Amino acid sequence: MGCHKFAILPMQTFTKHINPLYKELDNMADFSKVKTSHEIEKSEYPYLEKVTQITKGEVDKLFPILRQLEEQLERQIDIIDAESDLDQKKDAKSVYNKILAEIERVVGRINNELITLDSPYFGKIIFEAKEGLRRKPLNIYIGKFALVEKETHIPLISDWRSPIANVYYQNSGPRENVSFFAPAGERIGDLKQKRQFQISKARIKGIYDAKSGNVAADEFLVVQLQERIGKKLQDIVSTIQAQQNEIIRGGINTPILMQGVAGSGKTTILLHRLAYLFYTYPKAINENNSLIIAPNQMFIDYVSDVLPNLGVRKVETLTYLFWARKVLDWNRYYIISNEPENNEFKELKGSLEFLDILENHFEAFEKKLLEKIPSYIKEAISARYYELKKNFADIDMFERVSLATEYAFAQRKFSQYRTGKIDFKEKFVEDTKKKILEYFRKNCDAYSLYKNLFKESLLEKDICRYSLKGLTHKGRIHTYRVEDIAPIVYLHFKIHGRKDFQRGYVMVDEAQDMSFVQLSTLAQIAKNGNLTLAGDLAQSIIPPFYIQDWNDVLKLTRNITEKECKYYQLQKCYRTTVEIIEFANNFFKHNFPKSYKLPEAVLRHGDDVKFIKKDGNLSEMNKSDMSEIVNTLIDDFKKGSVTCAILTRDRRHADEIFAVLEKYSEEIGERVVKYDENNYQSGILVMPIENAKGLEFDSVILADINSNYYDDSLLCAKLLYVGITRALHRLYVVINKNDKFSQKLL
Repeated sequence: MGCHKFAILPMQTFTKHINPLYKELDNMADFSKVKTSHEIEKSEYPYLEKVTQITKGEVDKLFPILRQLEEQLERQIDIIDAESDLDQKKDAKSVYNKILAEIERVVGRINNELITLDSPYFGKIIFEAKEGLRRKPLNIYIGKFALVEKETHIPLISDWRSPIANVYYQNSGPRENVSFFAPAGERIGDLKQKRQFQISKARIKGIYDAKSGNVAADEFLVVQLQERIGKKLQDIVSTIQAQQNEIIRGGINTPILMQGVAGSGKTTILLHRLAYLFYTYPKAINENNSLIIAPNQMFIDYVSDVLPNLGVRKVETLTYLFWARKVLDWNRYYIISNEPENNEFKELKGSLEFLDILENHFEAFEKKLLEKIPSYIKEAISARYYELKKNFADIDMFERVSLATEYAFAQRKFSQYRTGKIDFKEKFVEDTKKKILEYFRKNCDAYSLYKNLFKESLLEKDICRYSLKGLTHKGRIHTYRVEDIAPIVYLHFKIHGRKDFQRGYVMVDEAQDMSFVQLSTLAQIAKNGNLTLAGDLAQSIIPPFYIQDWNDVLKLTRNITEKECKYYQLQKCYRTTVEIIEFANNFFKHNFPKSYKLPEAVLRHGDDVKFIKKDGNLSEMNKSDMSEIVNTLIDDFKKGSVTCAILTRDRRHADEIFAVLEKYSEEIGERVVKYDENNYQSGILVMPIENAKGLEFDSVILADINSNYYDDSLLCAKLLYVGITRALHRLYVVINKNDKFSQKLL
């Protein structure tokens, strides 16, 4: 939640930015009518009541502060409106912005307290130390945020990111000889109890005592997964599994690559890892110096609640295109070309081979540029330039030129003083320096440099002609294809350096769809190798397919960061049911290469996959034919669905189905949403499978799975893999009764 969201009119309040739970504060804090169903629950409620009352007290203190700030802001608006002096108005606006920032901070604190009030903790461990002065068992409650009793300074709740919480995540139940690292050093002891809580609105909904090596250890997880509904992505602090925990708590200064099957929690791990790093290494990695690269705007909206729910207010989250335009400082005059794309040429421009081409092109450009320096001491400047480049790789091109020019003139001046022959004046020297720097500025434009690669015909004629059609410059208008922007950023870094763009941490989701050139530019800005990539080769469905093997990415990352990348393979699918995964794997095992690992379902059962058999395609059906689809949707929402996605082969297919289905919106009782709305919404979402990647829905209808849209290619197998694994609870497959491809799914 950024300050820009808080632009207000006088008399308006900020309660709309506060979790609606604040309206139920008094009810949640009143435990007088609570009835317990068993002794364990009865023994746990006093503690829950205690922390609830403390948290409510904090919220009660914050609301008056917010009201005072709102009043101050209103007065400041009046001052700004009344002030005529420009300097005074500027000062008044500065005060306004400071108040606004403080309001944002207070609203954030209130929301964090309300999160704690709703579900203050999810776990409890009893740890008995084996040595030391304190041998008494420690009762540790674990939640999203820490809570300390002010009078005694005794911790009531430990933050899920704290060292002792690791004991909770690493062990499925009671165990001897466990350890964690406290400020005083390693503590070794026995885990006597691991208890899991399901708490909502300050009321216990379930208590689970986990036992090592017992299915009860998974019971809590299954219950949590069963209750998930297709809303925006939520945090998983209560159900983080051992392998996920290992990645989340991994150290810094090491690149990480996660290959994970659909539903394995890759995105969630990325976000929780970031929250953990902010907590553990706040000076090196924080909200202001981290970057998340996401595949599209709907995905960004879909994950937008996770970090705020973990107490992280704002992290820059962008698509690669928006990040690249920001790096290049491109304004509205740089537009995407309407020229058609060629996947063969597109693949080349994103390849490892093209990185070498760009490198050679830049070196040739650099050599030519230095040879043509408008100065009689260009050889001295050039020699010093290459010397600086060799010894100080982090200095950007302009800084090298400037330093080399200063050095060359200083050396010449020293030489002339020594011989007693001084043949130039200071003004002449300064004018020459300016002339040299202006020469470099004029000739060092990354867009022009990239365009010249194709003008100089260093590549085959076909790709040169194709590329120049997409790279046009008329007046202020510059055009480019999306595939061109990563190479231009690469050259921009060669010219201007990357210091201004470096980040404490860089995370990339859906990395299998990135090009090697894109990944190269992102790896370059990750300080100390702090880069995490997440993806799934089986979900590579957007041509061209740059990455066939993660080994090439591991090698690229190592070459750029000079560090070995840690590789993790995630096999378990936590998203969908056993029935859906078994259906999926029966199809995929015949259509996927053996190198692709199939998802393993967590033991959560649900409805069988339902086939809807029709004679034609959905877009061709009349009202009578559509009745089964309409009734299926009505029934599905009665079962509790919040979102149902109708997934199509491509955008044209989605447009056709949307045009038909929109007519039945009122009858179904749900809004029909088209894929071009970038916000993740409830209702019936009609979208291509490509757009659904990374998202999840209560139920999924795969539309027209027949030979009109699909074939036996690996791409179609991948599309169906992505489509099937979007479903949380129910899957419906629309097939053609007499179609050969449809029959393969039965």
